[in-house]
Amino acid sequence: MYKISSTAKDREIEVLADKSPTWLAELRRDAWQRAETLEAPSRKDEYWRYTDLDLLNPESFQRLEHGGSTAPLKRLPQRASSALELSGTGSGGKIIHADGALFSAGLSEEAAAKGVIFTDLETAVTEHEELIRPRLGKLVGAADIFTARNLALHRGGAFLYVPPGVELSAPMQSLHWLGMQGTLIQPRTVVVVGRGAKVVFNDIYTSAPLARASLVNPVTELYAAEDSQVGWVTWQDWGEGVRHLSTVKATMAANARLNTMLVTLGGEFSRTWKECELAGEGAQSVMLGLYFAHRKQHFEHWTVQDHLAPHTRSDLLYKGALDDQARTVYYGTIKVRPDANNTDAYQANRNLALSGSARANTNPQLEIENNDVRCSHGATVGRVDEEHLYYLMSRGIGRADARKLLIFGFFNEVLGRAQWSGMHELLSESILRKLAAEK
Repeated sequence: MYKISSTAKDREIEVLADKSPTWLAELRRDAWQRAETLEAPSRKDEYWRYTDLDLLNPESFQRLEHGGSTAPLKRLPQRASSALELSGTGSGGKIIHADGALFSAGLSEEAAAKGVIFTDLETAVTEHEELIRPRLGKLVGAADIFTARNLALHRGGAFLYVPPGVELSAPMQSLHWLGMQGTLIQPRTVVVVGRGAKVVFNDIYTSAPLARASLVNPVTELYAAEDSQVGWVTWQDWGEGVRHLSTVKATMAANARLNTMLVTLGGEFSRTWKECELAGEGAQSVMLGLYFAHRKQHFEHWTVQDHLAPHTRSDLLYKGALDDQARTVYYGTIKVRPDANNTDAYQANRNLALSGSARANTNPQLEIENNDVRCSHGATVGRVDEEHLYYLMSRGIGRADARKLLIFGFFNEVLGRAQWSGMHELLSESILRKLAAEK
């Protein structure tokens, strides 16, 4: 399964390595060698037992450098440009990639004057080696065949650096647009936030519907230094026919504050592994998630709240709705390490099943190696309350509209906690559009 040929190696690795600095070329080749030795996962593995791995075979998709059209995008489609329209705030900077290639990049005067770096990864590895070399691949290395391939073959992605003490008033935005069919895209993003700095980073993935499936395998690594405050939204709103396999990991130093929100709405298949490492004393993490699956969509969310240091706190709330024959998976783990005294951790997953054929699997876990902790978790799968529907209908609201109001209200608890992102209206509108598409 997922057999890698020497021809593929010559075609991909050597072309990319020749375009990379020496240190990155070595990193790419080492990761590729690791990928060659790794076995592909199987459904016998605990972390892959819900996944149809045939959907994710990289050998089933074209490489961008070889085969398929590589004509540059001349104009950003409306679906993509509208995803960048924030409410109540401007933008501190925008980087847009189309089919794995840089389309445009810009930085506000405020951000530039404060020494912020926001550029494509290809530029960063040559112009900012001292910042990115110690970090690229350190949080997410070649742990499995997919992360190994990304580290070896990544193309596209952003690098954000916020210097110590810098506070930005407007979010930084990264957008990935996919227009090519039957292709494999593997972007990689690195975010570094200095001590006492404050920033919001919005990472957006979108496309038109595709007649032939494409696979996107992104990796994001985020470093939050001491006393920093970071807001981080990942919004996946692919069109039909896109398969999304994402790995994101953040590490937090002492007294860092990290608010994250993961939104999954589009694509044929989506699986995200998201891990927050509370490595410094006093670090705090809030992890929010929102997903809405319908028709035959399959969404998986795997989360880790990893407490390494004392006096750390994490709070997770993931809410999902599913209709028709959709399938969703939530598998969350709270880890408390031996030295993590006075840990306070909470995890909740709430699911709203809208049809008898939809299936939600939820599995919260605790791995505690310290007695001085306060940890709790919970999960529910329920249906729309008929009494609530009746109440709305008794006020003259039709059943279909009443149902939509209840679903949107279910999500609004999560949306309301992410006002800091500037994306509240965008996300609300995208949910309403999906509700409108419901039969």
